[in-house]
Amino acid sequence: MDLDKLKISIPYEQPIEIIIEFPIDILSEYNGPSDLDVTWDDNIMYFINDSLINNGIHIKQSQLEMGELTLSYSLVVIAKPPILDLSCIVDRLIKENFQKGLSIKQNTKYNNSMKLF
Repeated sequence: MDLDKLKISIPYEQPIEIIIEFPIDILSEYNGPSDLDVTWDDNIMYFINDSLINNGIHIKQSQLEMGELTLSYSLVVIAKPPILDLSCIVDRLIKENFQKGLSIKQNTKYNNSMKLF
């Protein structure tokens, strides 16, 4: 597991868009398909947001989208330079045993995404 990919160099304080995704079938394994909202709201989203806030990363905007196969959580975050370190998210989800199926991407300025984890 290469956590160095989760360290993004930032020369100045700026908005960075990240996308955190989980396959819905994997999320359903935790508490069943009827309790996806509990799995997400009370656990995974809370751990993500808490990790960012506790590491001095400001959440400017967030949006949750549920597709047929994937749940995507898009965040616009702002961190102090020189590094935006998103390993706090992975570390926390591993600690809480919610890492299975986790994908973290950075959205680039040309609306492409680059997989970080």
